[in-house]
Amino acid sequence: MRGAALRTVLAAALAATPAAVLASAAIDYVGSAASLIGRVTVVDARAQAACLKRSIDGARCLPAAQFLGPHGRLAGFREIFWLLGTAGLSGSEHVLVAGDDPTERDFVAGMLYLCGQREVSILTLPLSQGAGLPAARLGTGVGRAMTRKPFYQATVREGDIVLRSELARTLASGDAPQILDGRSDAEYWGERIRALRGGHLPSAQSLPLSVARRRLALGRLELPAGRRFLVYGHDPFESVAYFTLLRAAAGADVQVLRDGWVDWANHPELPMAAVTYPEARPAPPPAPPDRRWLMPLLLFSLVLLLSMAGGLAHAWRRRR
Repeated sequence: MRGAALRTVLAAALAATPAAVLASAAIDYVGSAASLIGRVTVVDARAQAACLKRSIDGARCLPAAQFLGPHGRLAGFREIFWLLGTAGLSGSEHVLVAGDDPTERDFVAGMLYLCGQREVSILTLPLSQGAGLPAARLGTGVGRAMTRKPFYQATVREGDIVLRSELARTLASGDAPQILDGRSDAEYWGERIRALRGGHLPSAQSLPLSVARRRLALGRLELPAGRRFLVYGHDPFESVAYFTLLRAAAGADVQVLRDGWVDWANHPELPMAAVTYPEARPAPPPAPPDRRWLMPLLLFSLVLLLSMAGGLAHAWRRRR
């Protein structure tokens, strides 16, 4: 069954069930920041250069990339808590996250929520277009400090996070959770591979992030009440953004596979559905030898031989 057909089956089931309003008020979407400015701490999720140049006045610059290490891996919570402290957060604030790219914005908001931030609101209007605010509210952002001011002291929302090892034990017990795959259809079916293997988690249903965002904008996405879903994307960045969208915008009761598909797929012993592997590519032919220096080398050798011959001839004449 193709991804579109799976989504049709899912949509039929959802249409028969009332929308869930299960998400905690600790994270939500807002269409206007006018009534919040002055009462919230603003976080700008864009690149630091853009934040420092023009943002909501006094916004804390906290780019999505600063949560991630090499190859898109998520930093440890100890390092992330240090990061949040240097951004001037303690965890007790009501934070308004703004940006331009929805995935970056939702990732930063989701990370703050998972790290235990008391309340997180997400501004849907883009910052580059003024965020719907008067010019007097705009100014420059504030970069991170060298030290933590204050210490970030919130408690991680561990109940919303699922690790690879935990999911492996759950699947092995035969108690498979309801799983939503936020990647593209091509990745779901293993036609596009960005890891050691392609495919999807056993029993997972395809609901790409882009499709979910579009349906939510049209008011056509509802998730069943009374069910908790496990969601994932390709990597931590996409997984947390997907989690945020479904939790904050759809009101869904969701957990997130923190490290995403790539972490699961790169462990060959773990079960998968529709498994595929990258095609073996033939080794490239050896590069042709570099002949640029051949002629100068031959000329140099010829001059050297002539010089040596001349020297030997001169020595021989002197002997006579």
